[in-house]
Amino acid sequence: MRWGRAVLALVFATVLAVLAGGCTRAPETKSLMDQVATAPVGPDGLLDGKPYDGTTIRLLTCCATVPQFAALHQRTAEFTDRTGIEVEWSNIPYAAYLQKIVAESAIGGGTYDALIWPDAWGPSLKIGVQPLNEVMAAHKVTMDDFSGPFEEAAAAGDPGTTYGMPIRGFSYNLFYRKDIYAKLGLEPPTTWDEYYGQLETIKKATPEYPVAGQFNRRNGQNLNTWLSMLWSNGAELLDAEGRAAFDTPAGVAATERYLESFRAGYSPPESSNWGELESTKAFQNGDAATVFTWSWHLEDFANPTKAAPELAGNVGVAPMPGFPGHEAQSYAYTWLAGVMNTSDNQGAAWEYVKWMTNAATERAITLDKSSPATSTGITMHDSNMLDPAVNAANNGLPRLQYEALQSARAIPMNLDWPRIMDVLAVAISNMANGDDVRAQLTDAARRIDELD
Repeated sequence: MRWGRAVLALVFATVLAVLAGGCTRAPETKSLMDQVATAPVGPDGLLDGKPYDGTTIRLLTCCATVPQFAALHQRTAEFTDRTGIEVEWSNIPYAAYLQKIVAESAIGGGTYDALIWPDAWGPSLKIGVQPLNEVMAAHKVTMDDFSGPFEEAAAAGDPGTTYGMPIRGFSYNLFYRKDIYAKLGLEPPTTWDEYYGQLETIKKATPEYPVAGQFNRRNGQNLNTWLSMLWSNGAELLDAEGRAAFDTPAGVAATERYLESFRAGYSPPESSNWGELESTKAFQNGDAATVFTWSWHLEDFANPTKAAPELAGNVGVAPMPGFPGHEAQSYAYTWLAGVMNTSDNQGAAWEYVKWMTNAATERAITLDKSSPATSTGITMHDSNMLDPAVNAANNGLPRLQYEALQSARAIPMNLDWPRIMDVLAVAISNMANGDDVRAQLTDAARRIDELD
Protein backbone atom coordinates (compact mmCIF):
# COMPACT_ATOMS: atom_id res chain seq x y z
CA MET A 1 0.00 0.00 0.00
CA ARG A 2 2.02 2.94 -1.26
CA TRP A 3 0.22 5.77 -3.00
CA GLY A 4 -0.42 9.48 -3.20
CA ARG A 5 2.65 11.17 -1.72
CA ALA A 6 2.64 13.98 -4.27
CA VAL A 7 -1.08 14.48 -3.71
CA LEU A 8 -0.43 14.67 0.02
CA ALA A 9 1.91 17.61 -0.44
CA LEU A 10 -0.72 19.54 -2.40
CA VAL A 11 -3.55 18.77 0.03
CA PHE A 12 -1.51 19.64 3.09
CA ALA A 13 -0.14 22.83 1.55
CA THR A 14 -3.71 23.95 0.91
CA VAL A 15 -4.78 23.19 4.46
CA LEU A 16 -1.80 25.02 5.97
CA ALA A 17 -2.42 28.00 3.70
CA VAL A 18 -5.98 28.21 5.01
CA LEU A 19 -4.73 28.13 8.58
CA ALA A 20 -2.03 30.71 7.90
CA GLY A 21 -4.53 33.00 6.24
CA GLY A 22 -6.65 33.07 9.35
CA CYS A 23 -9.70 31.53 7.69
CA THR A 24 -9.97 29.10 10.57
CA ARG A 25 -8.11 28.20 13.71
CA ALA A 26 -6.05 25.10 14.33
CA PRO A 27 -7.84 22.53 16.50
CA GLU A 28 -7.45 22.66 20.26
CA THR A 29 -4.98 20.06 21.46
CA LYS A 30 -6.07 18.09 24.51
CA SER A 31 -3.70 16.44 26.96
CA LEU A 32 -3.22 12.71 26.61
CA MET A 33 -1.91 12.15 30.14
CA ASP A 34 -4.92 13.97 31.62
CA GLN A 35 -7.14 11.35 29.99
CA VAL A 36 -5.10 8.29 30.93
CA ALA A 37 -6.65 6.35 33.81
CA THR A 38 -4.67 5.47 36.91
CA ALA A 39 -4.72 1.69 37.03
CA PRO A 40 -2.23 -1.19 37.20
CA VAL A 41 -0.75 -2.30 33.90
CA GLY A 42 -1.52 -5.96 33.28
CA PRO A 43 0.91 -8.57 31.89
CA ASP A 44 -0.53 -7.94 28.40
CA GLY A 45 0.32 -4.21 28.63
CA LEU A 46 -3.33 -3.12 29.00
CA LEU A 47 -4.77 -1.48 32.11
CA ASP A 48 -6.46 -3.81 34.56
CA GLY A 49 -9.93 -3.18 35.93
CA LYS A 50 -11.54 -1.95 32.69
CA PRO A 51 -11.26 1.77 33.53
CA TYR A 52 -12.68 2.70 30.09
CA ASP A 53 -15.56 0.22 30.18
CA GLY A 54 -18.42 1.43 27.98
CA THR A 55 -16.26 3.82 25.92
CA THR A 56 -16.56 3.73 22.13
CA ILE A 57 -13.65 4.93 20.01
CA ARG A 58 -13.34 5.42 16.26
CA LEU A 59 -10.31 4.38 14.22
CA LEU A 60 -9.45 6.33 11.06
CA THR A 61 -8.06 3.96 8.46
CA CYS A 62 -8.42 2.70 4.94
CA CYS A 63 -7.86 -0.68 3.37
CA ALA A 64 -9.73 -2.80 5.91
CA THR A 65 -9.65 -5.79 3.55
CA VAL A 66 -5.84 -6.00 3.60
CA PRO A 67 -5.30 -9.33 5.41
CA GLN A 68 -3.35 -7.85 8.34
CA PHE A 69 -5.93 -5.13 8.96
CA ALA A 70 -8.80 -7.58 8.43
CA ALA A 71 -7.25 -9.84 11.05
CA LEU A 72 -6.89 -6.96 13.52
CA HIS A 73 -10.47 -5.91 12.90
CA GLN A 74 -11.73 -9.45 13.40
CA ARG A 75 -9.78 -9.90 16.64
CA THR A 76 -10.89 -6.56 18.09
CA ALA A 77 -13.67 -8.49 19.85
CA GLU A 78 -10.95 -9.95 22.08
CA PHE A 79 -9.77 -6.42 22.93
CA THR A 80 -13.34 -5.37 23.77
CA ASP A 81 -13.80 -8.39 26.06
CA ARG A 82 -10.57 -7.48 27.87
CA THR A 83 -11.14 -3.71 28.19
CA GLY A 84 -14.83 -2.98 27.70
CA ILE A 85 -13.86 -0.55 24.90
CA GLU A 86 -15.89 -0.75 21.69
CA VAL A 87 -14.03 0.13 18.48
CA GLU A 88 -15.58 1.39 15.25
CA TRP A 89 -13.38 1.02 12.17
CA SER A 90 -13.67 3.30 9.19
CA ASN A 91 -12.84 1.88 5.77
CA ILE A 92 -12.38 4.98 3.66
CA PRO A 93 -11.27 4.66 0.01
CA TYR A 94 -7.64 5.68 -0.22
CA ALA A 95 -8.06 8.95 -2.15
CA ALA A 96 -10.73 10.16 0.28
CA TYR A 97 -8.74 8.79 3.21
CA LEU A 98 -5.79 10.96 2.25
CA GLN A 99 -7.93 14.08 2.36
CA LYS A 100 -9.72 13.00 5.53
CA ILE A 101 -6.56 12.26 7.48
CA VAL A 102 -5.05 15.61 6.52
CA ALA A 103 -8.21 17.50 7.45
CA GLU A 104 -8.52 15.69 10.78
CA SER A 105 -4.88 16.43 11.61
CA ALA A 106 -4.69 20.06 10.52
CA ILE A 107 -8.24 21.33 11.07
CA GLY A 108 -9.71 18.82 13.48
CA GLY A 109 -13.24 17.67 13.86
CA GLY A 110 -13.16 15.31 16.81
CA THR A 111 -14.65 12.48 14.77
CA TYR A 112 -11.79 10.04 15.28
CA ASP A 113 -9.75 8.99 18.30
CA ALA A 114 -6.99 6.86 16.78
CA LEU A 115 -5.53 6.59 13.30
CA ILE A 116 -3.13 4.67 11.07
CA TRP A 117 -0.82 6.36 8.55
CA PRO A 118 2.10 5.63 6.17
CA ASP A 119 5.56 6.90 7.12
CA ALA A 120 5.81 9.63 4.45
CA TRP A 121 2.82 11.41 5.97
CA GLY A 122 4.31 11.63 9.47
CA PRO A 123 6.15 14.96 9.20
CA SER A 124 2.96 16.61 7.89
CA LEU A 125 0.28 15.10 10.10
CA LYS A 126 2.18 15.00 13.40
CA ILE A 127 0.53 18.33 14.25
CA GLY A 128 -2.63 16.29 14.82
CA VAL A 129 -1.28 13.32 16.80
CA GLN A 130 0.05 13.01 20.32
CA PRO A 131 3.71 12.45 21.18
CA LEU A 132 3.67 9.15 23.05
CA ASN A 133 6.91 9.25 25.05
CA GLU A 134 5.35 10.14 28.40
CA VAL A 135 2.55 7.59 28.28
CA MET A 136 4.92 4.94 26.92
CA ALA A 137 7.19 5.44 29.94
CA ALA A 138 4.22 5.30 32.31
CA HIS A 139 3.02 2.01 30.81
CA LYS A 140 6.49 0.52 30.25
CA VAL A 141 6.12 0.49 26.46
CA THR A 142 9.40 0.81 24.55
CA MET A 143 10.71 0.76 21.00
CA ASP A 144 13.36 -1.81 21.92
CA ASP A 145 11.72 -4.60 19.89
CA PHE A 146 11.66 -2.59 16.65
CA SER A 147 14.46 -2.25 14.09
CA GLY A 148 16.05 1.13 13.32
CA PRO A 149 14.03 2.12 10.21
CA PHE A 150 10.75 1.56 12.06
CA GLU A 151 11.94 3.74 14.96
CA GLU A 152 13.00 6.41 12.48
CA ALA A 153 9.55 6.45 10.92
CA ALA A 154 7.90 6.62 14.34
CA ALA A 155 9.86 9.81 15.13
CA ALA A 156 8.50 11.60 12.02
CA GLY A 157 11.62 13.75 11.75
CA ASP A 158 11.96 14.51 15.50
CA PRO A 159 14.68 12.17 16.83
CA GLY A 160 13.86 11.01 20.32
CA THR A 161 10.11 11.55 19.96
CA THR A 162 7.61 8.80 19.17
CA TYR A 163 4.40 9.89 17.43
CA GLY A 164 3.18 6.47 16.37
CA MET A 165 3.77 2.80 17.11
CA PRO A 166 4.89 0.71 14.11
CA ILE A 167 2.00 -1.47 12.98
CA ARG A 168 2.78 -2.53 9.40
CA GLY A 169 6.08 -2.51 7.58
CA PHE A 170 8.38 -4.42 5.31
CA SER A 171 11.80 -4.53 3.76
CA TYR A 172 12.58 -4.40 0.06
CA ASN A 173 13.86 -7.74 -1.25
CA LEU A 174 14.85 -9.77 -4.29
CA PHE A 175 12.36 -12.50 -5.20
CA TYR A 176 13.47 -15.16 -7.64
CA ARG A 177 12.28 -18.38 -9.28
CA LYS A 178 14.06 -21.20 -7.48
CA ASP A 179 13.38 -23.66 -10.30
CA ILE A 180 15.00 -21.40 -12.90
CA TYR A 181 17.96 -20.70 -10.65
CA ALA A 182 18.43 -24.41 -9.93
CA LYS A 183 18.18 -25.33 -13.62
CA LEU A 184 20.86 -22.79 -14.53
CA GLY A 185 23.09 -23.53 -11.53
CA LEU A 186 22.62 -20.07 -10.02
CA GLU A 187 22.69 -18.98 -6.39
CA PRO A 188 21.08 -15.82 -4.96
CA PRO A 189 23.43 -12.94 -5.82
CA THR A 190 25.33 -10.95 -3.23
CA THR A 191 26.60 -8.23 -5.59
CA TRP A 192 25.02 -6.26 -8.42
CA ASP A 193 27.71 -7.47 -10.82
CA GLU A 194 26.78 -11.03 -10.00
CA TYR A 195 23.07 -10.27 -10.40
CA TYR A 196 23.48 -8.66 -13.83
CA GLY A 197 25.56 -11.63 -14.94
CA GLN A 198 22.65 -13.86 -13.92
CA LEU A 199 20.22 -11.72 -15.89
CA GLU A 200 22.31 -12.25 -19.01
CA THR A 201 22.37 -16.01 -18.40
CA ILE A 202 18.61 -16.12 -17.89
CA LYS A 203 17.99 -13.99 -20.99
CA LYS A 204 19.86 -16.48 -23.17
CA ALA A 205 18.45 -19.64 -21.61
CA THR A 206 14.78 -19.11 -20.75
CA PRO A 207 11.62 -17.65 -22.32
CA GLU A 208 10.89 -15.65 -19.16
CA TYR A 209 12.13 -12.11 -18.83
CA PRO A 210 15.07 -12.00 -16.41
CA VAL A 211 13.48 -9.27 -14.28
CA ALA A 212 10.13 -7.47 -14.04
CA GLY A 213 11.17 -3.86 -13.48
CA GLN A 214 9.13 -0.78 -12.61
CA PHE A 215 10.19 2.45 -14.29
CA ASN A 216 6.98 4.49 -14.41
CA ARG A 217 7.01 7.69 -12.32
CA ARG A 218 3.63 6.85 -10.78
CA ASN A 219 3.73 7.57 -7.03
CA GLY A 220 7.50 7.30 -6.98
CA GLN A 221 7.49 3.53 -7.37
CA ASN A 222 10.44 3.69 -9.76
CA LEU A 223 12.59 4.94 -6.86
CA ASN A 224 12.41 1.82 -4.70
CA THR A 225 15.21 -0.22 -6.29
CA TRP A 226 17.13 2.93 -7.20
CA LEU A 227 17.28 4.08 -3.57
CA SER A 228 18.67 0.73 -2.43
CA MET A 229 21.32 0.85 -5.16
CA LEU A 230 22.17 4.48 -4.42
CA TRP A 231 22.71 3.85 -0.71
CA SER A 232 24.54 0.58 -1.37
CA ASN A 233 27.10 2.41 -3.51
CA GLY A 234 27.94 4.83 -0.70
CA ALA A 235 25.90 7.73 -2.12
CA GLU A 236 23.32 9.78 -0.24
CA LEU A 237 19.98 11.17 -1.28
CA LEU A 238 20.32 14.36 0.77
CA ASP A 239 23.15 15.81 2.83
CA ALA A 240 22.94 16.95 6.45
CA GLU A 241 21.53 20.33 5.37
CA GLY A 242 18.82 18.72 3.26
CA ARG A 243 20.44 19.57 -0.08
CA ALA A 244 20.58 17.07 -2.96
CA ALA A 245 23.59 14.77 -2.72
CA PHE A 246 22.87 12.08 -5.32
CA ASP A 247 24.51 13.73 -8.37
CA THR A 248 27.98 12.47 -7.41
CA PRO A 249 30.16 9.93 -9.25
CA ALA A 250 28.86 7.22 -6.90
CA GLY A 251 25.26 8.33 -7.50
CA VAL A 252 25.71 8.42 -11.26
CA ALA A 253 27.33 4.96 -11.26
CA ALA A 254 24.50 3.47 -9.17
CA THR A 255 21.87 5.05 -11.40
CA GLU A 256 23.48 3.81 -14.60
CA ARG A 257 23.65 0.32 -13.15
CA TYR A 258 20.02 0.49 -12.13
CA LEU A 259 18.87 1.55 -15.59
CA GLU A 260 20.89 -1.21 -17.23
CA SER A 261 18.19 -3.73 -16.35
CA PHE A 262 15.85 -1.88 -18.71
CA ARG A 263 18.27 -0.61 -21.32
CA ALA A 264 19.88 -4.03 -21.83
CA GLY A 265 16.50 -5.67 -22.42
CA TYR A 266 16.42 -7.68 -19.20
CA SER A 267 13.07 -6.11 -18.27
CA PRO A 268 10.14 -6.02 -20.74
CA PRO A 269 9.87 -2.91 -22.94
CA GLU A 270 6.44 -2.21 -21.47
CA SER A 271 7.98 -1.94 -17.99
CA SER A 272 8.81 1.68 -18.84
CA ASN A 273 5.15 2.17 -17.91
CA TRP A 274 5.05 -0.31 -15.03
CA GLY A 275 4.71 0.40 -11.35
CA GLU A 276 4.70 -1.98 -8.39
CA LEU A 277 1.40 -3.60 -9.35
CA GLU A 278 2.41 -4.46 -12.91
CA SER A 279 5.90 -5.72 -12.05
CA THR A 280 4.72 -7.97 -9.24
CA LYS A 281 1.88 -9.27 -11.40
CA ALA A 282 4.35 -10.22 -14.12
CA PHE A 283 6.36 -12.26 -11.63
CA GLN A 284 3.22 -13.69 -10.04
CA ASN A 285 1.96 -14.77 -13.47
CA GLY A 286 5.19 -16.64 -14.21
CA ASP A 287 6.44 -14.20 -16.86
CA ALA A 288 9.67 -13.14 -15.10
CA ALA A 289 12.49 -14.90 -13.28
CA THR A 290 13.11 -12.17 -10.70
CA VAL A 291 11.49 -9.07 -9.22
CA PHE A 292 12.42 -6.51 -6.58
CA THR A 293 9.54 -5.66 -4.29
CA TRP A 294 8.22 -5.45 -0.73
CA SER A 295 8.34 -8.49 1.51
CA TRP A 296 4.56 -8.66 1.95
CA HIS A 297 4.14 -9.71 -1.69
CA LEU A 298 5.22 -13.21 -0.68
CA GLU A 299 1.63 -13.63 0.53
CA ASP A 300 0.46 -13.43 -3.10
CA PHE A 301 3.44 -15.20 -4.67
CA ALA A 302 2.91 -18.23 -2.41
CA ASN A 303 -0.88 -18.24 -2.74
CA PRO A 304 -1.96 -21.00 -5.19
CA THR A 305 -5.24 -19.18 -5.87
CA LYS A 306 -3.35 -16.09 -7.10
CA ALA A 307 0.00 -17.25 -8.46
CA ALA A 308 0.78 -19.22 -11.61
CA PRO A 309 1.16 -23.00 -11.04
CA GLU A 310 4.85 -22.88 -11.94
CA LEU A 311 5.43 -20.49 -9.05
CA ALA A 312 4.12 -22.92 -6.42
CA GLY A 313 6.97 -23.91 -4.13
CA ASN A 314 9.45 -22.09 -6.34
CA VAL A 315 9.60 -18.62 -4.79
CA GLY A 316 12.98 -17.74 -3.33
CA VAL A 317 13.72 -14.58 -1.34
CA ALA A 318 17.11 -12.94 -0.92
CA PRO A 319 18.53 -9.68 0.47
CA MET A 320 19.28 -6.83 -1.89
CA PRO A 321 22.68 -7.20 -3.60
CA GLY A 322 25.45 -4.72 -2.89
CA PHE A 323 28.43 -3.00 -4.48
CA PRO A 324 32.03 -3.97 -3.68
CA GLY A 325 33.44 -2.13 -0.70
CA HIS A 326 30.04 -1.01 0.62
CA GLU A 327 27.37 -2.51 2.83
CA ALA A 328 24.26 -3.63 0.96
CA GLN A 329 21.26 -1.62 2.11
CA SER A 330 17.55 -2.16 1.73
CA TYR A 331 14.67 0.30 1.84
CA ALA A 332 12.17 -0.10 4.70
CA TYR A 333 8.59 1.10 4.62
CA THR A 334 6.40 1.64 7.70
CA TRP A 335 2.83 2.32 8.76
CA LEU A 336 2.22 3.80 12.22
CA ALA A 337 -0.70 3.87 14.67
CA GLY A 338 -1.28 6.82 16.96
CA VAL A 339 -3.71 8.92 19.00
CA MET A 340 -5.52 12.04 17.75
CA ASN A 341 -4.69 15.00 19.97
CA THR A 342 -8.20 16.48 19.64
CA SER A 343 -9.93 13.32 20.91
CA ASP A 344 -11.90 13.20 24.17
CA ASN A 345 -11.17 9.45 24.37
CA GLN A 346 -7.38 9.48 24.16
CA GLY A 347 -6.89 7.10 27.07
CA ALA A 348 -9.07 4.44 25.47
CA ALA A 349 -7.49 5.13 22.07
CA TRP A 350 -4.03 4.56 23.54
CA GLU A 351 -5.18 1.23 24.94
CA TYR A 352 -6.23 0.17 21.45
CA VAL A 353 -2.99 1.39 19.86
CA LYS A 354 -1.05 -0.64 22.44
CA TRP A 355 -3.11 -3.72 21.70
CA MET A 356 -2.87 -3.42 17.90
CA THR A 357 0.91 -2.99 18.01
CA ASN A 358 1.63 -5.51 20.76
CA ALA A 359 4.02 -8.36 19.90
CA ALA A 360 1.60 -10.98 21.21
CA THR A 361 -1.27 -9.68 19.05
CA GLU A 362 1.01 -9.66 16.02
CA ARG A 363 2.29 -13.17 16.70
CA ALA A 364 -1.19 -14.64 17.04
CA ILE A 365 -2.21 -13.13 13.70
CA THR A 366 0.87 -14.34 11.82
CA LEU A 367 0.34 -17.90 13.09
CA ASP A 368 -3.33 -18.03 12.13
CA LYS A 369 -3.72 -19.51 8.64
CA SER A 370 -7.37 -20.44 8.97
CA SER A 371 -8.54 -18.03 6.26
CA PRO A 372 -6.84 -16.40 3.24
CA ALA A 373 -8.73 -13.21 4.06
CA THR A 374 -6.79 -12.79 7.32
CA SER A 375 -3.61 -14.75 6.62
CA THR A 376 -0.51 -12.56 6.77
CA GLY A 377 3.18 -12.82 7.49
CA ILE A 378 3.65 -9.14 8.37
CA THR A 379 5.86 -8.86 11.45
CA MET A 380 7.19 -5.65 12.95
CA HIS A 381 8.76 -6.89 16.18
CA ASP A 382 12.27 -8.32 16.11
CA SER A 383 11.18 -11.04 18.55
CA ASN A 384 8.54 -12.27 16.12
CA MET A 385 10.83 -12.05 13.10
CA LEU A 386 13.25 -14.36 14.92
CA ASP A 387 10.55 -16.71 16.27
CA PRO A 388 10.95 -20.23 14.76
CA ALA A 389 7.18 -20.87 14.79
CA VAL A 390 6.41 -17.58 13.04
CA ASN A 391 9.05 -18.35 10.41
CA ALA A 392 7.78 -21.88 9.88
CA ALA A 393 4.29 -20.52 9.22
CA ASN A 394 5.50 -17.82 6.83
CA ASN A 395 8.09 -19.39 4.53
CA GLY A 396 11.02 -18.11 6.59
CA LEU A 397 10.46 -14.55 5.40
CA PRO A 398 10.31 -12.89 8.85
CA ARG A 399 13.92 -13.83 9.67
CA LEU A 400 15.10 -12.72 6.25
CA GLN A 401 13.29 -9.41 6.73
CA TYR A 402 14.95 -9.00 10.12
CA GLU A 403 18.36 -9.45 8.52
CA ALA A 404 17.53 -6.97 5.76
CA LEU A 405 16.26 -4.40 8.26
CA GLN A 406 19.55 -4.30 10.15
CA SER A 407 21.08 -2.30 7.29
CA ALA A 408 17.86 -0.83 5.90
CA ARG A 409 16.89 2.81 5.79
CA ALA A 410 13.70 4.84 5.80
CA ILE A 411 12.91 7.67 3.40
CA PRO A 412 13.81 11.18 4.58
CA MET A 413 11.39 12.24 7.30
CA ASN A 414 10.75 15.82 6.22
CA LEU A 415 7.96 17.95 4.82
CA ASP A 416 9.62 18.28 1.42
CA TRP A 417 9.78 14.56 0.68
CA PRO A 418 6.61 14.36 -1.47
CA ARG A 419 7.95 17.09 -3.79
CA ILE A 420 11.47 15.64 -3.77
CA MET A 421 10.02 12.25 -4.65
CA ASP A 422 8.11 13.68 -7.60
CA VAL A 423 11.20 15.39 -9.04
CA LEU A 424 13.22 12.19 -8.75
CA ALA A 425 10.47 9.98 -10.17
CA VAL A 426 10.25 12.15 -13.28
CA ALA A 427 14.04 12.05 -13.69
CA ILE A 428 14.17 8.26 -13.38
CA SER A 429 11.39 7.90 -15.95
CA ASN A 430 13.19 10.24 -18.33
CA MET A 431 16.44 8.32 -17.95
CA ALA A 432 14.72 4.98 -18.50
CA ASN A 433 13.43 6.41 -21.77
CA GLY A 434 16.89 7.41 -22.96
CA ASP A 435 17.81 10.76 -21.39
CA ASP A 436 21.39 11.30 -20.21
CA VAL A 437 21.93 10.10 -16.64
CA ARG A 438 24.36 12.75 -15.45
CA ALA A 439 22.34 15.60 -16.99
CA GLN A 440 19.08 14.37 -15.49
CA LEU A 441 20.58 13.88 -12.02
CA THR A 442 22.17 17.32 -12.12
CA ASP A 443 18.89 18.91 -13.17
CA ALA A 444 16.95 17.00 -10.52
CA ALA A 445 19.43 18.12 -7.85
CA ARG A 446 19.02 21.74 -8.93
CA ARG A 447 15.24 21.50 -8.84
CA ILE A 448 15.26 19.97 -5.38
CA ASP A 449 17.65 22.60 -4.02
CA GLU A 450 15.37 25.34 -5.39
CA LEU A 451 12.28 24.05 -3.57
CA ASP A 452 10.97 26.72 -1.19
